Amino acid sequence: MPLSGAAALDAAVQAAKAAYPAWSATPIKERVQIFYRYKTLLERDMKALADLVREENGKTYDEARAEVEKAIELTEFACSMPQLIQGEFLEVSKGVEARVERKPLGVVASIAPFNFPNMVPHWTIPNAIVLGNTMVLKPSEQVPLSAVKIAEPAERSRPARRRAQHREW
Repeated sequence: MPLSGAAALDAAVQAAKAAYPAWSATPIKERVQIFYRYKTLLERDMKALADLVREENGKTYDEARAEVEKAIELTEFACSMPQLIQGEFLEVSKGVEARVERKPLGVVASIAPFNFPNMVPHWTIPNAIVLGNTMVLKPSEQVPLSAVKIAEPAERSRPARRRAQHREW
C-alpha cells in the first residue's frame, strides 16, 4: 500500500469536516443502529479478520482471534452509549443547579499501532462515531490492511442513502 502524503491527509480531514454537520445531527439511536449492523458483520467475518491479523502481524491464530473478539466487544459497548450518556441536572449548592450535556466534538483522529491493528482502532472508532463525531484513522504503515478490512464492513453497515451521499467514510 502506498503511504499517504499531506494532500491525502488534508482531503480526509476535509471530508470528515464536511460529513460532520449531518452526522452529528443524526439521532444517536440511528447512529447506534449502524454499529449493531457493523458488529454483526465483524462476527460474520471473524475468521477472515483474524487470518488477516495473523498474516499481517505474525500473531498466532488464537491471538489474532482474541484481538478481533475484543474489537467486537468494544463495538458492542459503543452500542450502549444512548443509555450511558444521558444528561444530568445537579444541585451543586442551595439554589444553584448545573446541567451536564454531552455533545460531539467534531473531527477526531485515531492512530493505530502495528501490534494491535484491529483491536486498538476499535477503542476509538465505535465510541467516537456513535457519539456524533467524524474520524480520520491513521493505520500503522507496517500493517495497513487491517484498517482497510475494518472500513469495508463499516461501509456496508451504513444505510444505502448515506453510502450514496458520503463515500469518504
